[in-house]
Amino acid sequence: MQRLLLLCLVTACAASSVHERPGPRGLRADQHLAIADRENERANELTHWPDPRAAGPGAETADRSVAGNWYGSWDTSAEHQRLALAHRSAAAQLEDDYARSCGDSPAEAASVSPLQRFGMGGSPIPGGTLVLLSTEAGPPDRLLAALRCHRAWMMLGRSDMDDCPLDLAGLQVNARGDEHGIELTLTVSDPRLVDELRRRTAHDLESGHAR
Repeated sequence: MQRLLLLCLVTACAASSVHERPGPRGLRADQHLAIADRENERANELTHWPDPRAAGPGAETADRSVAGNWYGSWDTSAEHQRLALAHRSAAAQLEDDYARSCGDSPAEAASVSPLQRFGMGGSPIPGGTLVLLSTEAGPPDRLLAALRCHRAWMMLGRSDMDDCPLDLAGLQVNARGDEHGIELTLTVSDPRLVDELRRRTAHDLESGHAR
């Protein structure tokens, strides 16, 4: 019983040491892979600790032979292996989403938000913000595809995207345009995120003007 309690405590300490800060839409692909590596390492540690030779030959047999006692086992290393597999699967799903959203688009293009590339200005609206884009951002289907691609690229986690409005959860996007320009409305379902959406949009527009 003491050995089982000690093993549980060590396992709990290992789990609590994993501090991956997810973005608004959850863990990124690189974070999933980092956690998976740690889970595999932990499974390997549990496989080799404690050293079964330390108890001496016949120790397990002696425990089993005590009258009135029952014996069971719990392979916690298998749980860590299962968690590692789940995180690797989640990372692969994000990679697949990126491939579907971006197709043959080069990573250099996917990494830059259309708001930074084509943004001309913006103003607050109820529930979000209105962004004015140049006609070069259109037509609408190409613009929306570029927005989806950039949003999928961010989930790979290959750079810090804490200031991108497209990374917020519960985002709604609508576009309309003519020969004079394109209006892009960005709103969020959570009223608590409206100010953050506006801040991030302003940041993107300022960054685009500085490019």
